[in-house]
Amino acid sequence: MKPQCPAYLQEVKSVDGTFKDASSEAFREWVTNLDTSYHLPTSVIGPHPCPTMVREFQSIIGKEVRKQGMEKWGGKPNVLIACVGGGSNAMGLFHEFTNDKDIRLIGVESSGYGLESGRHSATLSKGHVGVYHGAMSYLLQDDDGQILCPHSIGVGLECPGVGPELSYLKDSKRAEFHDVTDEEALHAYKRLCKLEGIFPALETSHALAFLDKICPTLPDGTKVVVNCSGRGDKDVATVLNLNQLLELTSIMAK
Repeated sequence: MKPQCPAYLQEVKSVDGTFKDASSEAFREWVTNLDTSYHLPTSVIGPHPCPTMVREFQSIIGKEVRKQGMEKWGGKPNVLIACVGGGSNAMGLFHEFTNDKDIRLIGVESSGYGLESGRHSATLSKGHVGVYHGAMSYLLQDDDGQILCPHSIGVGLECPGVGPELSYLKDSKRAEFHDVTDEEALHAYKRLCKLEGIFPALETSHALAFLDKICPTLPDGTKVVVNCSGRGDKDVATVLNLNQLLELTSIMAK
């Protein structure tokens, strides 16, 4: 039986092949073929109502956290942590709790090789307000407004923009945003594999890596929830290659 709506996977080979390029090509295909195409957004970026739609669909994450927190602790968590690229998993976790002022909302971006290296995806930390894909938000851009190519060990974080609602949470100081490097995320990936037998996505590993920085500052008994937003068995080959590169770099440094 022939499917009514067959799906075809189109690999984006232009430019750098990043999330930025794929999303740009998706928008380009959509707006040039409105009668025959439908744009299915995958993050809280782009023109309205795309960010709102994705946030609402993803908000089940926060609703489940609230419900499970009541069952497990008899109350709410104290700190919520999520990685941030475009921001869909972060908004999915945060939205349920934005009115709970006693809960800290923490987004963790990728600082790649370091914020000063120019090779990072820390849009909220180093970006400036601009317009991209039909929305005003923080962007990685040069002095002429040209979009810069982001970098991260987690390719899902390689987005030069971020959801406009996350930009609002930053400006209103309702949420705080930090960053971790590729190397820190890699160590967090390996640690969770070793201690729990869980393969986190390299994107998620950025949020996990921030635990090293925040946990020593928290009082005993603080309830912290990290959104483990994806599985990392797909990243094993990448991790092995990066391990070898880091070992070689360490040997050469000696």
